Amino acid sequence: MRPAPRGGSLFGSPLLALSLLASALLTLWASPARALPDDTWVIAIGNNRGDAGEVALRYAERDAEQFVQTLSALGGLAPTRTVRLDGRRAEDVRASLDQVDAALRREGGQGSLVVYYSGHADARALHLGGSHLPIAELTERVSNAPGRFRLLIIDACRSGAASRVKGLEATPDFAVKVDDRTRAEGVAIITSSTAGEDSQESDALQASFFSHHLVSGLRGAADENDDARVTLAEAYAYAYAQTLRSSGRTLKLQHPTYRFDLKGKGEVVLTTLESGRFGQLELARPAVYVIARDGEGGPVAAEVAPAREQARLILPAGDYHVQARHPDAYRQYRVTLRDGETTRLADVEPEILRYDQLVRARGGPRRSVHGFMALGGVRGGLLEGEGAGPQAVLGYQADLPWFSVGARARASTVSVAAADDAADRRHDEYALAVTLERFVDFGPLSLSFGLLAEATWHRQTFTGPRPIDPRTSVGGAFGGLLAVERHLPFEWAPGLAVRLEGGPYSGIIEVAEVEDGVVVGAATATPLAGWAALGIRWRL
Repeated sequence: MRPAPRGGSLFGSPLLALSLLASALLTLWASPARALPDDTWVIAIGNNRGDAGEVALRYAERDAEQFVQTLSALGGLAPTRTVRLDGRRAEDVRASLDQVDAALRREGGQGSLVVYYSGHADARALHLGGSHLPIAELTERVSNAPGRFRLLIIDACRSGAASRVKGLEATPDFAVKVDDRTRAEGVAIITSSTAGEDSQESDALQASFFSHHLVSGLRGAADENDDARVTLAEAYAYAYAQTLRSSGRTLKLQHPTYRFDLKGKGEVVLTTLESGRFGQLELARPAVYVIARDGEGGPVAAEVAPAREQARLILPAGDYHVQARHPDAYRQYRVTLRDGETTRLADVEPEILRYDQLVRARGGPRRSVHGFMALGGVRGGLLEGEGAGPQAVLGYQADLPWFSVGARARASTVSVAAADDAADRRHDEYALAVTLERFVDFGPLSLSFGLLAEATWHRQTFTGPRPIDPRTSVGGAFGGLLAVERHLPFEWAPGLAVRLEGGPYSGIIEVAEVEDGVVVGAATATPLAGWAALGIRWRL
């Protein structure tokens, strides 16, 4: 709310002016949550160039642009109260700070100030195209500026010096407990990294990790309590967690920091999510969502990981490709957002890409997928007079980009009833095998072909009118392998599939030469048989 001019002439009498002013202040003081007021000034500084020896950044100026656009669209900021400084030097930043400071004083010191910087820095100063602006000076200028609320955000290497943080311990479930003490007046300082860390850019996101997640949070991903408002506490907590997650894929972790010195009542609300000038995307269950503009392969508009179901995200109208990365698979959606309308992913049929399919297509975040199988089936007879017998298979398999390799253990048995007064016999076989397969995927179906090689141990036992000693031998086998798998879309068992396999099989086995019931020698046989098995495979 803009303050009335002094003297009370606007309302006709000093008493009426004081009454209305008191009423307005009481309403403001008691308000539990509100967006930044329309008398907020924003200074957004982006500079891709640092000192002479520093590698030029690609997205710092774009970060500043995205931040301003988001606050303007969802925070209600007036364009006339926004100062953009792209590629400018330290003296230009000082001049703009002086101008906005003077404007705030002319307005009675009741406005708000937001200063954002993205670019190079060290622990002491911002690096602005070969010039330096000490972080201590910038912090002091923002802290001492007239106004009810001042917010400084620095996305730069070693920027934690601004919040006087020398280091943080990484925790898996970090949360900022500031909702009860973050209030309407005072100073807040947020930095993208600690005093000893580098802040990082992403070519995939076309932004720095921190700024991208901050902006995504302001667009709705950080709205944890689903009240259509994103507070300062929510925005920081979301940006912290997601920056830590994103930088965890790189060699160096990055920990954003904060310092809040606020008073009053009501939370600081930075954006509201009810705008008719944009489309609203309602996400499904929690996952990492990568949202690309203009279809698959287009520029990434957002990468978000909301903690609750049905989180909403505000984006410009247009066509989007949404990829939801769940534990078992990618679910991909094609959606069109329209101004003033909400599109629900729950109403869109997804294309499902399992991680084993992604690995075989040489895409996705994983280089391999591991799984186990349990199968039961039949195996053809290897010895004279034997028919088919039951077998059981337990196996492990790893899906790799070009092939799937596996190891398995197999047990089978077959019994032969003797004619006349000969002995009944039983043939038990135990095997350890390795497999090599090549998969071809057709949606939920996967076909494979490959080879199998086994080391086997055979044991024959006899039951009859006269005792016969058991016979054992070692051997091997090799064969072709054909399989088909059908993925089962069970939420309670991601990665579960039904597997049917089989193929030709040739054993290499030492058999006894018998004359008149007496073993007179041994020979190597290579009988040909086949097998089939059905069971489940569970990929992890």
